[in-house]
Amino acid sequence: MCIIESIGYSERNKMIYCSDCVIFRKTGKCEYLKYLESKIRADFTKDSHPEIMVDDCGF
Repeated sequence: MCIIESIGYSERNKMIYCSDCVIFRKTGKCEYLKYLESKIRADFTKDSHPEIMVDDCGF
């Protein structure tokens, strides 16, 4: 199991723990990290506020 899985993802954890990962050091890639980072990017781009129509404001 990847340590990031148990302690949680953050940029700081990535820098600390992934530098010790044999696979990450050899290949520079990690499918689990790619998955987590794409999930985080998707959460940031998700629109959490629905569009307000002009009619809703009474104009």
